[in-house]
Amino acid sequence: MSTLAWELAGDIAPADESEAKPGFWSRFIELRQAQAERRICTHLAAMGDVQLTELGYSEDDIRALRAGELRLPPIQQGG
Repeated sequence: MSTLAWELAGDIAPADESEAKPGFWSRFIELRQAQAERRICTHLAAMGDVQLTELGYSEDDIRALRAGELRLPPIQQGG
């Protein structure tokens, strides 16, 4: 085994260290988040243009929603 190490941002990591893969809970949460976003987009798509405009969606957002291309902004953590 090699003892070669790289210095990364002040930390020393072994040369053969690979990137960590997301754990079960991270993948589970990402899956549930994607399911929730699909449900939200389905409900938004059922709304009329006037309602969506009143909620603050632009014409481009509405067009993307109707085409199935609207991406919801990421959830902000903290408070």
